[in-house]
Amino acid sequence: KKEDGILTSQKVLLTWMIDDRRLFGIISQHIRPEDFTEKLYQTVAELLYEQYEHGEWNPAKILNHFTEEEELREAASLFNTRIRQLSTKEEKEKALKETLLRVKSNSIEQQTRNLAPTDMAGLQRLMNEKRKLGDLEKLHISLE
Repeated sequence: KKEDGILTSQKVLLTWMIDDRRLFGIISQHIRPEDFTEKLYQTVAELLYEQYEHGEWNPAKILNHFTEEEELREAASLFNTRIRQLSTKEEKEKALKETLLRVKSNSIEQQTRNLAPTDMAGLQRLMNEKRKLGDLEKLHISLE
């Protein structure tokens, strides 16, 4: 299912951001918390970005935010989600770029569907986002 693929992409992106502060720096240039369409993932992203902005880096502390068992289990799974083994730097770069594009593209689609017909400012913002998406498609992401 497409939605499951999108959620998996969002989950993988968050896992990479949690695992590697350097990757967080790369990903956060292109993805904002509101790009995560799953509410729990969006909350985790907001808390992660907040920590990063305040110079704090303790992703495990994010788990304290969740009190319901199911939410806590899902949030904890972000700390150990793995995709197939990526052995070369090139494979990792390609997977990162594809995942970024998938999450950003889905976010733009969702926002477009939910846009009020009279929201010209929102339409302009989404057109800018689509332009940035085109730039992202041409971008070479280096994990040097």
